[in-house]
Amino acid sequence: MGPSAVLRALAGRHRVVDAPTGITQQHSVRDALRIGARSSMHRALALLAEGRVDAVVSAGNTGALMALSRRLLPMLPGIERPAIVKALEGRDGHRCRLLDVGANLECTEERLHQFAVMGATLANAVDETSKPRVGLLNVGTEHGKGPAQVRRAAALLQADASLHFVGFVEGTELFDGKADVVVMDGFAGNVALKATEGAAAMAERLLRREIGGGAAGWLFRKRLRRLAAAYNPQSYNGASFLGLSGVVVKSHGGADRNGFQQAVAQALLEVEGGVVRKMGARFGARERPA
Repeated sequence: MGPSAVLRALAGRHRVVDAPTGITQQHSVRDALRIGARSSMHRALALLAEGRVDAVVSAGNTGALMALSRRLLPMLPGIERPAIVKALEGRDGHRCRLLDVGANLECTEERLHQFAVMGATLANAVDETSKPRVGLLNVGTEHGKGPAQVRRAAALLQADASLHFVGFVEGTELFDGKADVVVMDGFAGNVALKATEGAAAMAERLLRREIGGGAAGWLFRKRLRRLAAAYNPQSYNGASFLGLSGVVVKSHGGADRNGFQQAVAQALLEVEGGVVRKMGARFGARERPA
């Protein structure tokens, strides 16, 4: 999807949808909305809204993708705002899903509760975890710590019998396998995610510098390559927009071929797992009176 004159030679037998205008990282959300249907992002989301495609994967401007998704795809009934969810690779290959990681900078306790249900539904559908363990990011694990809305959210999660709430989770525990889903507001989530990516890159640079040359260095470099491959952010690229009436996955703008493939694989898992349908049913059930 894009300028047909450029893509036809690359697409082979695949269909090309002409979109003469693109949305760059420099465009504001207002620009993206003004460009509208001329952009490839808008046209892809319109096809999803019409049911002509099953999912949209984009490496483009995150704010524009969220704004256009909100404009073209209705929210599922009972969900106030979409959340961005991202998986992190932890100990022994355990994956922990974090949400929200940037869509909602401030959240009420009710919205954090919704995120918990959304994340648990995703983990159940995609990871096939029957009762996902849900944690709430906080500055400590003790009762009474943290901002007021986080403490109130903990009470809501504790009272929800449909959730397996494991309590507060500190930033140092995100990789320990304590929880399958960790809930937070978008400000804390985005900082945690980017700090994690930065720390991983710094650790790799320091290890490469310390290993040096020689036979021992060669042996350690082989181990480092295996370690880097296991924890390469490209291997778990793809952040999902949950709460919309369609599957939308945001790839990192700097993703390589393997990274973008992982984002597409995440979209396929959500389509095959029926995430949107299951989330709609779960929130629909919560909306109906007993």
